[in-house]
Amino acid sequence: MMYWYLAAMAGVFLLSYWAYVSRPKQYADLMGVSVLLSVVFVVNNLLVELYGFPDVMLAAPVLDLALCAMIYRAWRHNKEPWKAMMVCALVAQLMLHAVTISMWQMGDLTHGGLYTYVVAVNGFFIVQLLTLGFVGASHGLDIVRQWVLDRRRDAVVPHAGR
Repeated sequence: MMYWYLAAMAGVFLLSYWAYVSRPKQYADLMGVSVLLSVVFVVNNLLVELYGFPDVMLAAPVLDLALCAMIYRAWRHNKEPWKAMMVCALVAQLMLHAVTISMWQMGDLTHGGLYTYVVAVNGFFIVQLLTLGFVGASHGLDIVRQWVLDRRRDAVVPHAGR
């Protein structure tokens, strides 16, 4: 399962990179958030391997809070809807961490509750990937649309220099 997330993360990273290379000023935040999400993904998986589950749940809120704070700061500077969506998904994920860790520390966390936590965290991660991927893919579709329009315009009105 982790390999699918790794492939999806790499795809989102490449879409973000493509958007950034073609329009650096417009997509700098997208590239930055994509890098940060990749770093959080890698660090979280390393911590799972080093400390095991569920002990790694204690580190997840710190990573998500740092990511959320950085995206919120970028949103305050340039209010784009995808940044608000990312912040909302991360805040919901932070609330999920708080509830689950509290239940775990009090001894009330069951295997079913732990399974629900993992499914929900993975669901929020998918929402984050889809949000970033949508922005990068929209840019790609815009490039293709512009290319098609330019070709149609060239077919209708040939350039004088030809």
